[in-house]
Amino acid sequence: MFYERLHVTFVGVLATLVDSVVVAEFAGYWLHRLLHSDKIPALSRGHLIHHFLVYGPRQPMRAHEYRDATDHRFSVGNVGLEWLVPSGVILLFCWGVMALLHVENFWMAKVPGLRTWFLKARRLHDIHHKSLDSDGFMDANFGIGFYLFDRIFGTMTKRHRPFNWCGYKTAAERYGLDETELVSLRSCSKSLFQKTDRT
Repeated sequence: MFYERLHVTFVGVLATLVDSVVVAEFAGYWLHRLLHSDKIPALSRGHLIHHFLVYGPRQPMRAHEYRDATDHRFSVGNVGLEWLVPSGVILLFCWGVMALLHVENFWMAKVPGLRTWFLKARRLHDIHHKSLDSDGFMDANFGIGFYLFDRIFGTMTKRHRPFNWCGYKTAAERYGLDETELVSLRSCSKSLFQKTDRT
């Protein structure tokens, strides 16, 4: 009888963990798509500070520590309103995983068993950062760590493609992301928004 209870408890805990990952991934996928859709421009603008100013196309994807995109804006930790308003508690886990994708030499990249998954997930997230359509929307790899829903909904991209500078300019103009804002953010390269004729 004790074994049966232990077994049921173990199975219950395991099922809860698996279900939690699926629910968090599903919610994270759709929230991430919302943030890139411009359906709520203020939320999209806040998220694109992360994409265009802090981890932009001319910025390295890795740093010694996570670079905060919410300096001088309301946030909890480094999570801005664009994540807090629509997501609530369930996405705190997802935020943690996403933050780890930008930390250089993170411990998961060194642990056998986790290394392969982590490096693949991080690469897919890097592709997300560099995938813009001509209207200036990120259009690939919205998943948080497993990219299941990218596969289901057809937004999975496994290869980098040439960066769309026209889309980048369109988005930067739409959200008013310019050198003035860049200067106000810590740890960013001043060369990000140099005026060039890239297309």
